[in-house]
Amino acid sequence: MLDGLYEKLNAYARTDFYPFHMPGHKRNPETGPLAPFYRLDITEIDGFDNLHAASGVIRQAQERAAKLYGSEETHFLINGSTGGLLSAVASIAGKGKVLLMARNCHKAVYHAAFLNRLNVRYLYPELLTEYDLAGEILPETVRKAIILTLRERNADPKKAAEVIAGIVVTSPTYDGICSNIREIREIAHSYGVPLIVDEAHGAHLGFHEAYPENSVQCGADVVIQSTHKTLPSPTQTAVLHVNGTLVNRGHLRKYLAIYQTSSPSYLLMTGIEEGLYLLEKEGEARLNKILDMRRQLEKELASCKHVRICPYTEPSKIIISVKNTNFTGKQLYDLLREKYHLQLEMACETYALAMLSMMDTQEGIRRLVAALKDIDSESTSEKAPDFTSVSECWNPARKLPLYEAYMQESCEVLLRDAIGRTAAEFVNLYPPGIPLLVPGERIEEPFVQAIQERIGHGYTVQGINEGKVCVLLQDK
Repeated sequence: MLDGLYEKLNAYARTDFYPFHMPGHKRNPETGPLAPFYRLDITEIDGFDNLHAASGVIRQAQERAAKLYGSEETHFLINGSTGGLLSAVASIAGKGKVLLMARNCHKAVYHAAFLNRLNVRYLYPELLTEYDLAGEILPETVRKAIILTLRERNADPKKAAEVIAGIVVTSPTYDGICSNIREIREIAHSYGVPLIVDEAHGAHLGFHEAYPENSVQCGADVVIQSTHKTLPSPTQTAVLHVNGTLVNRGHLRKYLAIYQTSSPSYLLMTGIEEGLYLLEKEGEARLNKILDMRRQLEKELASCKHVRICPYTEPSKIIISVKNTNFTGKQLYDLLREKYHLQLEMACETYALAMLSMMDTQEGIRRLVAALKDIDSESTSEKAPDFTSVSECWNPARKLPLYEAYMQESCEVLLRDAIGRTAAEFVNLYPPGIPLLVPGERIEEPFVQAIQERIGHGYTVQGINEGKVCVLLQDK
């Protein structure tokens, strides 16, 4: 049994201590249906440590997490990976520096670049056209971006860190595509540049030989993982690992205090600790169970004529492709939810994404297999509507830096009237929250066409309000 936060909170709840302190529910059973959870919900009272100056039970929990992953230092995050990404980028920022970041990074990385007035150079992923997926960031792409940045700044490669703040990549992606983090790290470190990996979807990696290594094992300087995404942990929970000397840990801790609440939830921190404890004790066996489920899924669907499972993802991500059929990804997603009561993670143009975790059951897999076989029998090779590729929108002309454009006066115009104007707001499909358009970029016809197509087919597009998009007033 783990002698951690849960045991300590549960023991305290059984005492006769009366709470003349926050939270306002006072652990009173009359508070309603959430009362059973409130009995363990406290604030930073005596004997229960403080996340922002951990020296007791929270520090011990973080040290156990660091030992589990093999990191030098681990921090609990109760503002999700978002808080970790904002803190990590801020800790490496410097006036006028360049951040090399994957174009398919989460919007939190863009926000961090904005807040720290960083110049941005994008790293573009390879495209897996067979499944309409964004692929990995190639190590050679990173190397070329470093060389080009140094050449443009006329900088000495031995002093690259004076020009380049750092490198941020997402691995695995939302879709489960992993990059070669070990080789990217070797390139980054050869120039003395830190590597931050958004591994929000990879807290389970590195604990089974059939899965990719995690980025801590690959030597990344900062790794952020959402425990709630792939481990049995409450929504909003995450961890941040730090290694090496390229990132100033004092700065990092200061920014963690800034970007996280001063009243961290003990329920969330307990959820992190319990999820990691399960990973430590049962992780390999449960990950093997995921592997068996995926293999079963692939085997039983191998005879399908139209529905395909992408083989390029890590085992827990199931990309269900209906490319070149009469279905769109959104139609597949909606049909699985409405007819079969199977709620998937997200839908894209030609596929839908199902996620497996250590808590999935055989019953769930059986129902998904049966539903997909049923749908396959109703599918034809008649093509669904074509979509303008997102990759056509990823490299528009940049008229202003993000940090300048985002705070300028703006107005809304109809999408059809926005061509040639400068974006004043982020536009992204959600999920996954990856910007298709960034403030300061020129709005071009492929982007307008791509957005109109997706709105017309029921996709959720953030940054578009009743067919209008925010543009800079200065364009007038």
